[in-house]
Amino acid sequence: MKKHLKKILLGFFVLFIATFGYFYMTTNIEEIPYSTIIYDIKWNEIAEINYGEFRHRYLDIDDYPDFLKRWVIFLEDRSFYNNIWIDFLAIFRAVWRNFEEGKVVEWASTISSQLIRNTTWLNEKRTFWKKLQEFGLAVVINAKYSKEDILEKYLNNVSFWYMNFWYESASYYYFWKSVKNLTKAQLLALMVIPKNAIKYDPYKKFEQFKIRYNLILNLFKENWIISEEDEIFIKNEKIEFNEKNKPKLPYIKDFLENNYIEQIKWKKEIYLNIDYFLTKKVEHLAKNVVDKLYWKNVRDYGLIILDRHTSDLKVMIWGYSYDWPNGQVNSALRPRQAGSTIKPFTYSLAFKDLWWDKNTIILDLPVEFKTDKWYAYNPKNYSLDYKWQVSVAQALSQSLNIPAVKTLYEVWEKKLLDFLRDLKITSLDKDVWYYWLALTLWVWEISLFELTRSYNIFAQDWNFCEINIFKNNSKQTNCEKKIDKKITDEITEILTNRFYKLEGFPVNSALDFWNRKVFVKTGTSRNFRDNWAMWFTKNYIIWVWAWNKDWSEMKWVSGATWAGQIFREIVDNIEKDFDEIKAPNIQEKNKEKYLNIISPLPNSKYKLDEYKQEKNQKIKLDFVTNIEYDSARFFVDNKEVEKFYTPKKWTHILEIVLFKNKEKVGEKNLVFEVK
Repeated sequence: MKKHLKKILLGFFVLFIATFGYFYMTTNIEEIPYSTIIYDIKWNEIAEINYGEFRHRYLDIDDYPDFLKRWVIFLEDRSFYNNIWIDFLAIFRAVWRNFEEGKVVEWASTISSQLIRNTTWLNEKRTFWKKLQEFGLAVVINAKYSKEDILEKYLNNVSFWYMNFWYESASYYYFWKSVKNLTKAQLLALMVIPKNAIKYDPYKKFEQFKIRYNLILNLFKENWIISEEDEIFIKNEKIEFNEKNKPKLPYIKDFLENNYIEQIKWKKEIYLNIDYFLTKKVEHLAKNVVDKLYWKNVRDYGLIILDRHTSDLKVMIWGYSYDWPNGQVNSALRPRQAGSTIKPFTYSLAFKDLWWDKNTIILDLPVEFKTDKWYAYNPKNYSLDYKWQVSVAQALSQSLNIPAVKTLYEVWEKKLLDFLRDLKITSLDKDVWYYWLALTLWVWEISLFELTRSYNIFAQDWNFCEINIFKNNSKQTNCEKKIDKKITDEITEILTNRFYKLEGFPVNSALDFWNRKVFVKTGTSRNFRDNWAMWFTKNYIIWVWAWNKDWSEMKWVSGATWAGQIFREIVDNIEKDFDEIKAPNIQEKNKEKYLNIISPLPNSKYKLDEYKQEKNQKIKLDFVTNIEYDSARFFVDNKEVEKFYTPKKWTHILEIVLFKNKEKVGEKNLVFEVK
């Protein structure tokens, strides 16, 4: 009998060792997938991409505040450093309490067993069998890991609801900062939630949350876990939770998830060229313009800003509000009609293949083109009038439709289609005859992102450069030559030169820059559904697309009068110190004396905006000189006027006279026209 008993006991011992060894070899604390944290160019966190149903941030045990570790151990497992799997005192306490309640209300879990539950069967119903498994696996992990490792894994696997795991994730969710930077009151607030994340939800059940908060605080005080001084500070601190719990730039998160997820998946940190503070500044400026034009049914927009020198993506804004209906629709990637914004590419090919230049004359008169099925195409100008003979410079700067269609007819539609596809405009996926001559007016759809990238050939001196999304990818090695520089230079001159713009745009309009060089191209689709405006300055490439996401029509606004308003606000705020035309140093010696009027330009035709009162369309009269003077006086048609002059429709003579010590020391005159 004793022999058999020994064999049975030996068998159980071997089985125990084998089972323990098996679980020792196979039991590991499974890591919840880490979130990918997105930072801007200046190391500001702007978004978080989580995988599955977890927000998960990693933090080493040494980075947790010491008093937090002490608090957790006191609250969850006071014998943590002495037990290997189970707290017998806690078991007796739990049995007695369960007996009093007549049901199971406490399980006497140690930190080790809670860690097993959090990583193995979180949110599953507790059963006696699962509890036995917890005890067994707790023995294994205590044999396999050090106490510091177990505590670190526990702190990094606590559930705080709203997809938050780890104290670090919860800290950012509830307070938008790291655990390392929380106050003791904020840390205490975090410790309340894991007990029952639904019952003690600080947003929905604040009263119950506060009851447990005070309960823990009193418990710590009674057991000398905190000092009287700490208690006073904690009681006096007002705890303020994040109200919205949203990333700083939520549309950047969506943009990356929808377009670059394979490149960033599972990475803990990603750094972008986006500038968060510039984005918020531009967003504020744009919203102010939208609010002013709301009466014209202007409600939404999309915007992209690139660094002109590096093609880095600095700003991408989807619209007025991410929280609005359809607010998650990315206006920067959404295909829409681009209107006249394709015309510069048409004229570029005319310069290349037809040997035209900016002075080549085109007839702006009614014209009809027949298809092979004898359908007729009659292009019309936006203004519905005709200019007779116009130069290429006039046609492009004033965005005339008929000359553009005539030019494409000479260039050949297939060449323009191939050129645009070579600039990676992937929206063009139909046969050339599907687009035909209307291709240059772009009645089909394209995204703001594609247009911005294609216009790089003008901003980057003939080079087509990919837009750099990610930081440290700004070497411009991904640029390639697409057309001769002399051609892009000529297009840039036409769309930058103020002389060409003035006849097409209203006087002193958002697109009339008298003191800096700004490349401008606008577009407006049929029925005022879309406004486009593209610019580049010395430092930035800026694209604005104005539209309404409910497809409603805007009222009497164009790329010049709506999208252009946003652009003007941006340039005036972020380009203040660049490109300004300044008078030479008057102390320079041995220089020929000169006096030049620079605003208005000589022989310029200024166009008034028919929707504004004339008194609100003043011309700023200005000049440059190296003549020493005390005062300057302006005369229009022999009558003295102020520096900011209210124009009248007519041909005017402007004269400026400089005085020093009440004596005339210089004068200049010119002729300009107001239409």
